[in-house]
Amino acid sequence: MKTPLHICIIGAGLGGLCLALGLKKHGISFEVHEKDAAPDSRSQGYRLRIDQLGQTALASCLPAALYDLFQHTCALPSAQVNTLNPQLETLTDKWVKDWQHDKAGADTVPDLKADRLSMRQVLLSGVQEHVHFNKNLIGYSEQADGKILAQFEDGSSSLADILIAADGVHSRVRDIRFPDLVPQDTGSICIYGKTAYSDDVRQQVAVQLQTGTSIIFAHEIAAVVDTMLFRDDVQADDTSISPRADYIYWALIGKRSSFGLHNDQRLPATSLAIHNCLTQTTANWATGLQALFQLTPTAALALLPIRTASDMPVWNTHGITALGDASHAMSPASGLGANSALHDAAALVTAIQQVYIGVSTAEHAIRSYEDQVRQHSFAALLASQKGSKQLFGSKDKSAN
Repeated sequence: MKTPLHICIIGAGLGGLCLALGLKKHGISFEVHEKDAAPDSRSQGYRLRIDQLGQTALASCLPAALYDLFQHTCALPSAQVNTLNPQLETLTDKWVKDWQHDKAGADTVPDLKADRLSMRQVLLSGVQEHVHFNKNLIGYSEQADGKILAQFEDGSSSLADILIAADGVHSRVRDIRFPDLVPQDTGSICIYGKTAYSDDVRQQVAVQLQTGTSIIFAHEIAAVVDTMLFRDDVQADDTSISPRADYIYWALIGKRSSFGLHNDQRLPATSLAIHNCLTQTTANWATGLQALFQLTPTAALALLPIRTASDMPVWNTHGITALGDASHAMSPASGLGANSALHDAAALVTAIQQVYIGVSTAEHAIRSYEDQVRQHSFAALLASQKGSKQLFGSKDKSAN
């Protein structure tokens, strides 16, 4: 006997959509509610490295054809990794432990370089009829029968047996249900951008930055540069995947003081202010590296404070839980955040399936899932804090 279930997912990011696809695969009813007006309403990053853990989670939740399409929309693989100083001189004593090169082995699956927008479009294509945009959650109430009624700013609501917070670092569900998980500002920031792989780039940007991945180690700051070259034979007539042009992704990460900012100073908010901060920070770097930043359109720049959770306390479990950044926001230093969210999603699908087929109660299944999150994703969080120290010589506050 299957137990009738309806799942309400708040947030249509990668973790929420992976969860939705896994539920669909097992015939479990769900709806996804996203506060953004459209999938591309705001910049949410460009390149993601999907490691073996993330790939395994995606493969378990997606139908085979959709997973194949995801793989095909990723950038062409490259094993080359350069470790450099700001003058583009080779370094041999720097690395980030959790990156693929350091843990490669006979059974290791190479990381995939995914374009975030393309990946999200692939995931959406499998569940788009169940995803509702422009749905800003204002609260929820628990009903007498144990169901949860989610309420949205536009006056609509959704009644579910289980409510999932998949709404990222600024999660509204988490703020209400799990206030102890609110992430703390680490005092570090990340500036990232996307530079079209144009003739100007080929001529002005240093050659060693135009292939593979480069990591630049400066004083209390680091830059990651990754060339994204795509296949030109992706057939996506039924998936609404936007055309993709080759580009170079880059990100700078470090303490605020490394960017000339005080801890209590408001972060640059406009594209022009971000551009000026970037220019000042890299003024003494190699010309062939500066060119990469200078050729980036201001509209393709973003600056974010780095926030991280500290711990996941044990609480009384019921029909509300969380995944990804909504429960364990972490530094991007080790590239583990997206992969942890995908792992969460696959684990949560397994837990909900146990309820659906009648072998577990919702309370027991969610408690088991949350125990897994505490063991796995918070270990990843600690690894990301160590990755920050390895990248730019800084320890996140929560790691002290």
